[in-house]
Amino acid sequence: AAHGALARIGVLAVRDNALDRLAQATDVVFDKTGTLSDGQPALVRVEPFAGYSQEQVLGIAAALERDSGHPIARAFAGVAAAPVASRLKAIPGEGVVGTVDGERWRLGRPGFAASTGDDGRLWLGDGERAIARFTLRESERPDARDTVTALRDAGLTVHLSSGDAVGPVERFAQTVGIERAHARQSPEDKLAFARGLQRDGRVVAMVGDGLNDAPVLAGADVSLAVADGAALAQRAADLVLTGHSLSRIPQAVAVARRTRRVIRQNLAWAAGYNVLALPLAAAGLVTPWIAALGMALSSLVVTANALRLARVPATGETA
Repeated sequence: AAHGALARIGVLAVRDNALDRLAQATDVVFDKTGTLSDGQPALVRVEPFAGYSQEQVLGIAAALERDSGHPIARAFAGVAAAPVASRLKAIPGEGVVGTVDGERWRLGRPGFAASTGDDGRLWLGDGERAIARFTLRESERPDARDTVTALRDAGLTVHLSSGDAVGPVERFAQTVGIERAHARQSPEDKLAFARGLQRDGRVVAMVGDGLNDAPVLAGADVSLAVADGAALAQRAADLVLTGHSLSRIPQAVAVARRTRRVIRQNLAWAAGYNVLALPLAAAGLVTPWIAALGMALSSLVVTANALRLARVPATGETA
């Protein structure tokens, strides 16, 4: 009944005990890009250096990002006649490196691409010198703030863990209503943060979408991957959202908590019924047909109670 309710709201449980672990969650950790954001970054400024033209640096960046699978690639999707990149390699938490027109280029964090200080922008270079800097803008998903509010109302502590720079992460966290934000987190940093919460006795639910999130999705107590994320992230997760709406997350928490509560109610009923009925039957005070009728009625009680789980909860509902 519970899995049917989850399927109707667009959540698939793909691991054993996923519902039980979700019901016990105390903290939810969100990735930013492609998870809380709409996954459609916009390129708002291009600054070429070292004698390169805007068309040249855009072509190199588009070639490097074309097959990366990262949401940032969508910012360069409209670049026409981009060259072909070879020997591409994604460096988790840093960027991408590849060969374009015989030259080896890096696109990503400032220190990775051009050995320069972190200013929160996307840089293109050869690892030592920069040839361009790009400014991107991200927007939150339409229901991101409502989802965060619903999770907080359900008693969960919400965190943001992102590989982006401090300034953009803090501004985004403020926009969606998250007080605990952590920036410039590598995949290892994200996993270490989750482990730290677990050592403090917290039960961590991780929500992510990208290759960088796969380690922490696998290491969290329970994890959820968004529908349009990387295949590796979905394989590492315990539950997968089949649609784009984040409101499914608080609904899934509500289903999980109700399921746990109904299981306890049914176990208590079964134990109580048997404690009462077995001595009466053993003493011969109950005829066989009455005992059979009682067992059938008991089964109907627990079945009817379980079928209440088929009702899909409203967003933010916890009871």
